[in-house]
Amino acid sequence: MLRTKEFNPRALDTDRARVRLGSPVLALLFLGLSGMVLADQASEVAALEAQCAAAREAKIKPLREGEIAKCKATQRDDPAYCERFWSDYGNARRLPNGTMSQRMFDDLPECVSAAQARKALNQSNR
Repeated sequence: MLRTKEFNPRALDTDRARVRLGSPVLALLFLGLSGMVLADQASEVAALEAQCAAAREAKIKPLREGEIAKCKATQRDDPAYCERFWSDYGNARRLPNGTMSQRMFDDLPECVSAAQARKALNQSNR
């Protein structure tokens, strides 16, 4: 007599469990590796943005100091006011009509490359 294998429902469950466990592990591995690549790209973009900020500050600083000196010459009451008022000189600001003015020296090569890198990173995240 041929003896057939008895049906064991637990054996089926373990086979299914192997399949279920394999998919999330592979997905997590894939996401982890892609996350490392995105983190590396993000750090490169941050470095480019830091270079842009340093280049902008080098150009803006003499202009800001000139405005502060002009303010101190005309308003003798509170010199600290002039430094507070002109501290954000060159940055983007909200205009009365609700739009934003462009920040100064945003067209420097360092800033253009940083903006392009940020745009590429944002598009790769989608």
